[in-house]
Amino acid sequence: MRVCIFGAGAVGSHIAVKLANAGMDVSIIARGGHLDAIRTRGLTLLQADKSWTVHPTACEDPSELAPQDIVFVTLKATGLAAIADRLKPLLSPQTAVAFVQNGIPWWYPVGLHDKPAAPDLPLFKQADAFLADLSPTQIIGGSIYSANAVVEPGVVRNNSPQQNRLSMGGITAQCTIDMDTLRATLEKAGIAAPPPTGDIRELIWYKLLVNMSGSAIALATGNKSSISRQDPELETIYRRIMAEGLQIAAAHGFPIDHLLDVDDVLTRIPDHKPSLLQDYELRRPMEIGEIVRAPHAFARAAGLETPSLDVLCAIVTRMARDRGLYG
Repeated sequence: MRVCIFGAGAVGSHIAVKLANAGMDVSIIARGGHLDAIRTRGLTLLQADKSWTVHPTACEDPSELAPQDIVFVTLKATGLAAIADRLKPLLSPQTAVAFVQNGIPWWYPVGLHDKPAAPDLPLFKQADAFLADLSPTQIIGGSIYSANAVVEPGVVRNNSPQQNRLSMGGITAQCTIDMDTLRATLEKAGIAAPPPTGDIRELIWYKLLVNMSGSAIALATGNKSSISRQDPELETIYRRIMAEGLQIAAAHGFPIDHLLDVDDVLTRIPDHKPSLLQDYELRRPMEIGEIVRAPHAFARAAGLETPSLDVLCAIVTRMARDRGLYG
């Protein structure tokens, strides 16, 4: 199976190492010092007391590669607008393309039936560019739980050795991808890949609630995500935002109370700086629109009052704008 990881940052590098170690023909699209290091020394994943180094084909220009069986697009959501044309050399009509990002994804309204309409968000306008070369039937949505960080060029550390899970599903009911084989491939590589019990958007909402609460609180306070279970006052805010998020998801046709046990989620929050905080500290573009402002817009569209989310949204948006990391 030919697999390309488009955007081999922290999460993408983790997936690349695991798949290459399982015998897949892996190539990666990367850039800068990370790309140079991978070409020179290989790509290394550190996890607990183990490490693996692989030597995938690595390049910056996708036109150097042939069409793939599957492409995992693991760029941050903030980088997607620039890559639609760059995907073309990797595609055939049979290529599966899995988009693995945090927050509300660009494809959310595509193939959405029998649910309330999504608000008109700027990020949804990316659909025109992607659907010019991709059929909705070959697009996969992904929700990942895996805490990773690039510790130096060519080296990634996984900070959640007991929790590395990638749930995937077609974004339409007419999906033509053999999802069972794809999930089996991930499981073989050591990445849990449980199938969604329904529409993949259920799991997108689940992960979104985790990020818009714990990750955003970590950003606002400059702490690791675990601060929400260590500080009683912040835990109260966390629970309030979670409750508001459950209302938002349900109002848009995805009641997920049966999936989300807040007590359980709190106990499993990793002692890890979330990507929102990493991006803020490193002055990289931030996924404020997808992770915080998008659910806020969904709440407004449903006529819901979300006082705790309102406050957190205003604070982290101001933080990002003051550093020029969100416009």
